[in-house]
Amino acid sequence: MNRKLLWLFVGCVLAWPQTGAAQIQTIRKEVRQIFGGSQSPDNARIAAITRAKREALEEAGTYLESLTIVRDHQVAKDEILALSSGVLKVTVIEEEPFVEGEAFGIRVVAEVQVDLSVLEERVHQLLGDREHLARLREAERRVQELLKQLEALEIENTRLADALSTTEQRETLSATFSENTANLNAQEHIRQGLAFYNGLTFDPPDSAVFHFTKAIELDSKNDLAYALRARGLVVLYSINENEDLLAQAINDANMAIQINPSQPFAYFARGNAYLYLDQAQRAIKDYDQALRLEPTSAHVYFNRALAYRRLGQSHRAIDEFNRAIELDSSDVYFYIQRGRTYRLLGQVEQAIEDYEQSIRIDASNPHPYILRGSAYVSLEQNQRAISDLNLAIDLDPSNPFAYIRRGDIYIYSGQYQRAIADFNFALGELVESEKVYRKFMLTGGFWLSRRLGNVPLDAYVHRRRGSAYWLSGQDVLATADWRKACQLGDRVACRALWRPWIIRAGLAGSALVIYFLLRG
Repeated sequence: MNRKLLWLFVGCVLAWPQTGAAQIQTIRKEVRQIFGGSQSPDNARIAAITRAKREALEEAGTYLESLTIVRDHQVAKDEILALSSGVLKVTVIEEEPFVEGEAFGIRVVAEVQVDLSVLEERVHQLLGDREHLARLREAERRVQELLKQLEALEIENTRLADALSTTEQRETLSATFSENTANLNAQEHIRQGLAFYNGLTFDPPDSAVFHFTKAIELDSKNDLAYALRARGLVVLYSINENEDLLAQAINDANMAIQINPSQPFAYFARGNAYLYLDQAQRAIKDYDQALRLEPTSAHVYFNRALAYRRLGQSHRAIDEFNRAIELDSSDVYFYIQRGRTYRLLGQVEQAIEDYEQSIRIDASNPHPYILRGSAYVSLEQNQRAISDLNLAIDLDPSNPFAYIRRGDIYIYSGQYQRAIADFNFALGELVESEKVYRKFMLTGGFWLSRRLGNVPLDAYVHRRRGSAYWLSGQDVLATADWRKACQLGDRVACRALWRPWIIRAGLAGSALVIYFLLRG
């Protein structure tokens, strides 16, 4: 009986579906590239690698076509390969020379591993970022054109080998092969740079810029490489704050436009650089041109909205945000920034609705909770505000802005020691206050923008902590904080330094009045 049970158990194990292995499908494509004549071994090698990778991605595209989300979006055939290159990694696993009769060649095997368990999620993310998909589609179209050019060159190479040819013809063909190879290499670097693309930014941007620079070195007439590097440099500026990066980005965008005046991403990148330089009118002009060339770009509408808001045209900015959301209703920051604009217009309830929608999209993002909490403060709903800020701190315990805002509310409600504790923590997190501040302002820190102006963030926190110390009767500590804030450029704190002396003078004056009254 035990023996029968053992065999039954073994049979069940063998029959059990191997779900982990079945979830990963491996596709391999082999290309054997013969070379000779005017095509060098190195040119043939690059051609073989490009063809092997492309064929592997094309076959992997059949898995994408079977996905429900792809069918629902009615993805065109020319977008399937772009999707494949964006969500799948293709690698060369074998590469070796061979001899076939009297001909020499190179054999290349490329492999793509398709993880079906995460494929649909990755495709969903990419389909939600149409700008990224457009750049991928453009890059793949260029590879296809270069491969067609390569086929024509190989036919010409065979023809010249079978007929009498001059040295000049062979040298011209060899140079054309080399140019084609360099351009294919450039497209590979663009593909690698685009792998760092993440929601109209690059992470890390320096890696993306490196690959786009390599692409430009290989193909100095590649407008897409210049446009992408311009965008990467703008992202680098948002981290390093070196205006030379913006100047270089504008130069790159100009070069891309000179090569191809119909390159929409170049206008978009240049517009972003102008926006950082507070040249909103020039930014809008570039965004207008980008939308003429690519009218369904949600992010261009979004950035044009930011430019209009910078000019004080908040109502027009709302219209632009609305258009961006019509085109892409899944971007958290579209709602956050529209909410901030509603706050500027004094429409607090509409702002709260936008913050709530952003929370519905991504409940793990702490910023909408901070901003909604700030909106509740303006409605004098401090308990709801503190609840939101507590949620933000639970999501990101090191986020200084939630502590700053909660500290402000504690001051309003007379809980000075709690306010001091929150400001203490916030100051400990503000290692690079200006960069942290600018990053938060991109997410719509309305309440902070009204209080700060051009004041450094750490100065603001010192001033607020000084107020908490003062209100709790700790005059010496209050004066020390106000002095620090004043040194950092906070004029309100400078004025606050006179408060103890004014009060003392007032008390002294009152005492003198009482003295003379009693004497009289």
